Amino acid sequence: MSAVFFQDSIGLITFGESRDLGAVRPRIGKGQVIHCVEAYQNGYGLQEIRNTGSLSATLTGFSRKTAMMPVISDFLFDDAPAFLQELSQVNNIHDVFILMVDASFAFELPRVSAGWIEVFDIETGQTRMMSRRELSRQSDRVRAWQDDIGRQAKALDLDVVRLSLDQVKFDVALVEWVAERRLRRKK
Repeated sequence: MSAVFFQDSIGLITFGESRDLGAVRPRIGKGQVIHCVEAYQNGYGLQEIRNTGSLSATLTGFSRKTAMMPVISDFLFDDAPAFLQELSQVNNIHDVFILMVDASFAFELPRVSAGWIEVFDIETGQTRMMSRRELSRQSDRVRAWQDDIGRQAKALDLDVVRLSLDQVKFDVALVEWVAERRLRRKK
């Protein structure tokens, strides 16, 4: 809503597993903010963006003016490091920062008595057999993966804010991010 108050343009770019890009062109106004939220939530009102082969060129070309581009994801996909490389190239022109959704809580599953468990990945539609021990370690593996992605993003000079369900952790992460950005601007 700060975009409405300060009369800033706001737009939206969505992507999924297949990297099909959908977008709402940046515009000014309260109606535009509501349109972006509804487009994200319901998936309608999005125009297709032709991927030019390079994600960085596609994103850079979408917004004609220098823009702040928050990228919201859990980064639980195979080519996340390559995706970060592309975002670092976009960061040369736009102000890109990462809002990483801490998804480890979703993998904290109750103990099961069975030795082998069949699991289904809702995003990819794949099924896999896992041992009880491997299943119990999923939360730690997700946390370690996201920690590594965060380190890689920082090494590429991308700001990272880790979003969790814990309101106190969320608030602390946000305050630290704002303070860090202010200190960097003063240099």
